[in-house]
Amino acid sequence: MVKTADTIRVLLVEDNPGDADLVRASLEAAEAGAIALDAVERLADALARVRAPSPPDVVLLDLTLPDAFGLGGLARLHEAAPDIPVVVLTGAEGQLGAAAIQRGAQDYLVKGGADGALVSRALRYAIERHERAAQARLLAAERAAREAAEQARERMALLAAASTAVSHSLDDRHALASLGSVIVPRLADWFAVRITDAEPDEWVVTHRAAESVALLQARLGDVAIREAASGPGAVLAKGRPELFQDVGCNAPPSSWRAALEDLGTRSAMVVPVRLNDETVGVIVLGAVARRFSPDDLTLAEEIGRRAGVAIANCRLYRQARLALAARDEFLSIAAHELRTPLAVLQLKLQMVARKQQASLCASCDRAVPADYAGTSQQISRLGQLVESLLDVSSVAGDRPKLQLEEVDVTEVARESIARLQDLALRSGSDVTLRRAEPVPGTWDRRGLERVLLNLLSNALKFGAGKPIEVRVETDGDQVVVDVEDHGIGIAPADMDRIFEQFERAVSSQNFGGLGLGLYVTRRLVEQHGGAITVRSELGVGSVFTVRLPRVASARVVA
Repeated sequence: MVKTADTIRVLLVEDNPGDADLVRASLEAAEAGAIALDAVERLADALARVRAPSPPDVVLLDLTLPDAFGLGGLARLHEAAPDIPVVVLTGAEGQLGAAAIQRGAQDYLVKGGADGALVSRALRYAIERHERAAQARLLAAERAAREAAEQARERMALLAAASTAVSHSLDDRHALASLGSVIVPRLADWFAVRITDAEPDEWVVTHRAAESVALLQARLGDVAIREAASGPGAVLAKGRPELFQDVGCNAPPSSWRAALEDLGTRSAMVVPVRLNDETVGVIVLGAVARRFSPDDLTLAEEIGRRAGVAIANCRLYRQARLALAARDEFLSIAAHELRTPLAVLQLKLQMVARKQQASLCASCDRAVPADYAGTSQQISRLGQLVESLLDVSSVAGDRPKLQLEEVDVTEVARESIARLQDLALRSGSDVTLRRAEPVPGTWDRRGLERVLLNLLSNALKFGAGKPIEVRVETDGDQVVVDVEDHGIGIAPADMDRIFEQFERAVSSQNFGGLGLGLYVTRRLVEQHGGAITVRSELGVGSVFTVRLPRVASARVVA
């Protein structure tokens, strides 16, 4: 069957040759236009034609065929070619044709009661209606796809926001409250979560109407957890989510249902908060006007999983803090216990040294070992390590232990240089203070001493026996202290790392120490509200710069 651009290809399925000829003749007599008519007598042949590479534009189907009777043939034709419109031919006016239209036919014609013009219009209109219906279905599918894509985007955005919310704080109540502020009102009108082993063990709630928060807190109370038949109590016990699409429909009376109705809730969801395989809490979401769907429940379950991750992180953080507190307490106790025998040992050695110098007895030379000086140096070094441990324990807490008073930083610098005179002599470096005038300010004196002693000790250790310079200057309401050496210098990659705990820029085999001095120094400076920086070049030297406000305020350092 050949078809031009404007030709309508019609497949007539009619087993009666007379009826087929009548349809053909009526179309020719009516000059119905460019219609190419092809005829077959059996449904099987029609099915083969509609499945061919060039199928017809429309099918004119007799409902009484040798291999198909009634609407069964129409159903089989639609199944084989749902995109080809069908007009049925029936001998019974009205009833069977109307039933055929309900089953998907575009129109029906009564045999012997339709002229060529009517047949032609029916065929053309069938094609037009079918195309419009196909376009409508396509538009509806596109609209549904866009809506589904938008809903998926909104759900992903909500999950991303939920993940961000629970990661902003390592306090579980704050994290859960932040989660509620994301969920309400984007998904629900109110949000409530309860973690069973939290302190205090109570609901964390969020409501889109701020004045309803107290009512929500009061109505939930303990009733939701006590009742095990449904609601939070059942979810907590079984670990399975529950969806109440219509709170007031088909639900047995219960205290949980009564609480939801008192809150004006139409629909609700309850999902578990899981930590590994354990259910540690529940989340309840309520809606006043809308109805939650199974897709909403799936989203709520994912939110519950994110809440579980937040709880796990908060617990790990608390455990880490407890471990750090125990470590700091141990360091403090150990350092204090070590300090006393070291002080006694230093005094004993000093007494022995004075006896030797006074030559109080002829046997003194034999009583004092020849390596006394080396022993004294090692004890001094051990004392410095103990002081470092004490410094770490004092700066590692959340709250600075600063005792602010009027202090002259120039005087502190001069005293620090004097205290390290022996170390300077052994290192071969001359230490010069480039400031004579007092520079007063409000600081913690011991903390300021530790800053200068640590920086000077560091400069003497790595100064390669070259001169060291300490400069004290003022810059508006700040004081600037520079400690400059001309020693081995620091590699660029190590300049930030050296201020961290137990970090070193050199090998511990060549240079002693615990890698704590600069860490303690940074913490003390920051607790005063100041900052410390370093400029350095390998083989040229380093300049450590401390900037402090003239009036320090104790600051918590993370």
